[in-house]
Amino acid sequence: MLMALSSLAALADMHEDQARLNIEAMPCGNGTLGARLEEESRTHSRRDLGWRFFPEGDSLTVERAFRISKSMEARYRWQVDHDAHITPISDAAKSLCAP
Repeated sequence: MLMALSSLAALADMHEDQARLNIEAMPCGNGTLGARLEEESRTHSRRDLGWRFFPEGDSLTVERAFRISKSMEARYRWQVDHDAHITPISDAAKSLCAP
């Protein structure tokens, strides 16, 4: 039973890693979304709070968060479905690569 649970956890981690990599590889302006997020962190002196994952039914909500000040965070969220289709769901994610 314990072996089955650890196998499920490993599968979930692999799914999360793949979702993050797919989001980072998305085109954004003249580069990728991953590069744009790194630029956002560097140019605005924001503390990177990393990636968070929230399973929701047969999809996964993926969030990248940055601390702006002691009381504020910028959160970029995308929905990744079972076919690996990625949809920005937060206003910040929608506007990140907007022209």
